[in-house]
Amino acid sequence: MLGRIFEREIRRQPDIWRTIAESAKAEQLARAIRERDVVLIGSGSSLFVAQLGALALRRRGIHAVALPATEAPLDHVAYRHAAVIAISQSGRSTDLLDALDLLSPKTLIALTNTPDSPLAVRADLTIDVGAGEELAVPAGKSVTATAAILLWAAALVAGGHGRNAGTLIETSEDVRSWLDGSGVDAVRDAGSAIAAMRSVIVVGTGYGYPVALEMALKLKEASYIHAEGFPAGEFRHGSTAMLDATCAVVGIVDEAARAFVDRPMLEASRAGSLRYVIGGRLDDIPLLGPVTADPFNALAWLVAAQMIALYTGRARGIEPGALAASKAMLRAASPRLWSSRRACYSDSSHLLGRCTASSQLHRRRRSRRSMPAMRLRALPSRHG
Repeated sequence: MLGRIFEREIRRQPDIWRTIAESAKAEQLARAIRERDVVLIGSGSSLFVAQLGALALRRRGIHAVALPATEAPLDHVAYRHAAVIAISQSGRSTDLLDALDLLSPKTLIALTNTPDSPLAVRADLTIDVGAGEELAVPAGKSVTATAAILLWAAALVAGGHGRNAGTLIETSEDVRSWLDGSGVDAVRDAGSAIAAMRSVIVVGTGYGYPVALEMALKLKEASYIHAEGFPAGEFRHGSTAMLDATCAVVGIVDEAARAFVDRPMLEASRAGSLRYVIGGRLDDIPLLGPVTADPFNALAWLVAAQMIALYTGRARGIEPGALAASKAMLRAASPRLWSSRRACYSDSSHLLGRCTASSQLHRRRRSRRSMPAMRLRALPSRHG
């Protein structure tokens, strides 16, 4: 079955969170950053988790910023000699290690899934997120494990009690029950519908924004579909022009975000786009994924995002990460052969692009034929 390893790792996450709940990892991190300005740094999924953690700290009055490791060469002066939380599943990212050379942290804290990595060796404090070996190319369990530690540590720094071992265990059980129940069937059906779309837009605000970015990345990695994450409010400032019947829009909803997410979802309805929400209900839009209490609800959102990406990939006939893995293996095994075969990959990608473009053109023509006359009249005139 396509995505079998990815799904197995998704389903392991509640056990990992329970182990974190029984550990002192969040307390270790909280002690290390108390009364300090903090820079969180990472790339890809690690960057989005860094953004989640930085927001959690800022909400508690701590000066925290998330910096893409790849941007450090041009944006590091203001962050030199700070306390740095470096996030990396492998601990071997050259982008991250090079960025740390530029930042020269006063204190370096490594949040990694590989405690014997180069990152861990140079850190003042290494916290093993404890997700276990990650075999799937779309990283899943290390992402949520890191997020759990960061969210809990932020609460501890401020003396809060809402996030604690008990609430993390409750979230793990809520998500486990959903994964083992019939709610997954709705995600499977949604994945089939999303797979037929041209683009996927994910909108969120607050904690939902970095989760939206992560969901878009997972969709790209697991299904090779075009996907973008947006702040829900900002999406209305120009980007709604891209909406039509060939788009799917997913909103990330909690009570704080509801009013912000509602407006772009209304725009999506007017454009005839496919709509879903995760996290909480919004009008009559189908709800996907587990629902849990606020303290660790972002973990449930991330699992919903992973499952949507998994089933979208299956519907598109994609084995997550297979093309990227084959390229990496060939490059490592024989650089010379890799050089000669790059044109083959390029030709294959071009052919796939042509087929995809043809399919998209057909869908656009079909959607335009069904577009309400009122919407057609609303288009601006070429002659002003």
